[in-house]
Amino acid sequence: MKAYLFCTTATMKDYNSRKWWIDSKIVRDMEIEAEDVLSALNIYRARVSIVDISANAIKNRNPMFCDFKDGSTKQVGYVITASTDFQTDNYKWSKQFIDLWVTIKEVSFCDFEESA
Repeated sequence: MKAYLFCTTATMKDYNSRKWWIDSKIVRDMEIEAEDVLSALNIYRARVSIVDISANAIKNRNPMFCDFKDGSTKQVGYVITASTDFQTDNYKWSKQFIDLWVTIKEVSFCDFEESA
């Protein structure tokens, strides 16, 4: 088993970002133990209850990359489309799509035993 740290930032889809607003930290950071990243993604999906992440959303995830100072580019996570309900002006609910920008870090634990 490996330990993964999922750090999520939520954003509105471009087409509805002027009408709706979402707290970027609506999904809390979480540590997940799993055999591999795909298994960890499915556990993440099950744990996130504040927004709806479908099995299809996990299947259709898009890679998220980061550019580093040395000029290299590395995948650091995924962008996953999810949905959640927003209250309208007339107090009804409207399902809207959001993007979850999920950075996934593999966690290793330090050995704090001092060598003599």
